[in-house]
This record gives sequence, structure tokens and C-alpha cells, in this order.
Amino acid sequence: MQKLEPIIAALTKRGEQLVAMRVAAQATLDKATKARQEALLSGDLSDQRALENLQTAVNTAASSVAGLDDALAVLDQDKAEAEVQLAAALESAKRTAAADKLAKQVAAIEAALPGYLEQSRILAGALAEIGHWHVESGQIAGFVQNVMGQTEVAANFALVELAAMPGAIRQGRQVIPGEPPPVPVAAAIDPTPETQTVFMLRSAHYRDYDGRKRFAGQWEDAIMPLATAQRALRERVAVPVTDPRRAELRGMRGGDFNPTAPDVVDLDAIDEYQNAPLTEPDPVLRAANFTEIDRSDEARSIQIEVPRT
Repeated sequence: MQKLEPIIAALTKRGEQLVAMRVAAQATLDKATKARQEALLSGDLSDQRALENLQTAVNTAASSVAGLDDALAVLDQDKAEAEVQLAAALESAKRTAAADKLAKQVAAIEAALPGYLEQSRILAGALAEIGHWHVESGQIAGFVQNVMGQTEVAANFALVELAAMPGAIRQGRQVIPGEPPPVPVAAAIDPTPETQTVFMLRSAHYRDYDGRKRFAGQWEDAIMPLATAQRALRERVAVPVTDPRRAELRGMRGGDFNPTAPDVVDLDAIDEYQNAPLTEPDPVLRAANFTEIDRSDEARSIQIEVPRT
């Protein structure tokens, strides 16, 4: 390649020079041909010497054009042959590089395979020792042994084929392996929306961050957008997962839910400001200093007197 590239560059430059000379020679030929034509049409035909000089000029110019055409044809052929040789050299270099790369990859596989199989046997043996009483370990051991056996059998065939490929690539009997596709640049990942897990005291509908309608069943945990979870806590539709009632009631419904039941709360339809405190509370109530006690979740009973009949 180091020899051919300068040769092709020199032939290209010489070709450009010959083309320029051929243009000039053609202009000379056209001029001489026109002069001879004018002499034959309107000149003194008795002046043989003048006519012979005009003919000589035409012959000389035509010979120059023909000679340049021959030179350009030979030069084009030489350049084409050099370019073919350069392409072959480039292909040979490319094949050699690909073959060397594949040979190293195959060698790495051959070196890693025995260690992988040995470590797989050790792992399967360790798992099998406790597999008689730990079912999952026994299943893992069987899976590892199965994969190990299939890998060993497949590798025996694949490595024979792979070992012969570098030589075939060098000799042109095997296509050059393609390069792996470029790894796409990871798109910017949106930050994970903030959520909160709550324990539902009542069944409810709500929308997630994608706008999809969700259902949360009574006495089950629900993962909600933070604002929705806070609303559920304010409305006493849910309580924090630290609430002691969660330990007693979680899963008691056994999945027996009717999302269309009339008592299902729609958290998105609740006015967020309906329970907000007044900006200017009543001065009489403020002076009385009442304390609000929440007894909505307490179980209580009262006695009333009724007349007997």
C-alpha cells in the first residue's frame, strides 16, 4: 500500500497534465483544419507550397492529438491496475486484522470455558448438598447442571468452527465478521416521581402520574403519588403503614372488592380545600378555645331511654 498510493497519485497528476496538453493539441488541430479549409475554399489553389504547409500543420496537430490519446489510454490502464492492486492490498490488510481479532477472541473463549465449567460444577455440587431439604437450592443445582451440560456440548461444536474461521477469512473464503451495532446514547431519564405507600381504610380510586385510573382496595397497601397519598391521609381514607391497624386488618378482605361499589371514594374528586381552615375564624369560637377531638374511628355505644309498650 505504501508503494501503490504514491504511484496512483503520480499517475493521477500525469493524467491531468496530459489532459491539459490534449485540450491544447485539439485547439491547434481545429485551428489548422479551419485554415486549410479556408485556403481550399477561397485561397490561391496555384500556391502549392502554401497548401502543403497547411496540410503539414493539420497532420502534425492530428498526430499530437492521437499520441496524447494513446498515452492517456495507457495511463488510464496503468492507473486502473494500480487501483485494483491497492484495493486488493486494503482488502488483504482488512482481512488480516479481522482474522487476528477473531483468533484472539476464540483464544479467550477457549481459555475461559474450562474455568466456567469447573466453577459451575463446584456451584452445582454445593447447592446439591442442601437440595434434599431446601427445594429452591436443589432446583438451582439442576438448572446449573443443565446449562453447564448444554454449554459444554455446544462449545465442542462451536469452537471447532470458530478455530477454522481466521484462516478462511485470510484466504477470502469467509466474509469478514461485521462490527457490533453502536450502543445508542441513553436518553435522558426523567426523575422518578415521588410516591408514598399508605394503608387503605376504605376502597378508593385515584390517578397515577401517567393519568391512568387506579383502584386501591380496603385494608390493602397502595402506592400513590405523594399529593394523592397526603389527600387520602387528610380525608382519613388511609393511614400510614406504621398504623397498628395495618398488622390486624391487612388482607382481611381477601381480594373481595367491587371497584364500582357506591362507597368507593374517588380521591381525585375530593376538593382539596374543603377542609382547609378559615382565614379569619369566628372570634367567639376562638375565644372559647374549643379543642377538637377526633373520635371518628373509635367504637363506642350509648344508652337511651325509651318508653315501654
